[in-house]
Amino acid sequence: MKAYEQRNRLIDRTAAKSWLFQIAYRSFVDHHRKEARRRGLAEGHFEDEPPIAPSGLKMDIEAAMNTLPTECRAVVILCLAHGMSHSEAALATDLPLGTVKSHISRGKDKLRAFLSAYEKVN
Repeated sequence: MKAYEQRNRLIDRTAAKSWLFQIAYRSFVDHHRKEARRRGLAEGHFEDEPPIAPSGLKMDIEAAMNTLPTECRAVVILCLAHGMSHSEAALATDLPLGTVKSHISRGKDKLRAFLSAYEKVN
């Protein structure tokens, strides 16, 4: 709906994929912030704590992804799951290219650490 309403803002049709992902990313960030505030108020605290690696359970990639900060998780998903290039992810998230590259590098490192710790527990 948002993309349709903002269709006149699309200048370069070759960048439509990045433009759509940017709208989706901004919607996700807005929703995530709103939900975090609501959870914080309902639970009486204001900071999201990262989940602890589950022990004795089947490996859960979603739990590993949830340990990443929001922007880091977004660019990791865009690049690794959706096959976007770093520059496309930078356009979609409105982040500098260097920031996207560092988010992906740190995200991969954190995922490796989480998953290797999980393997050691099991």
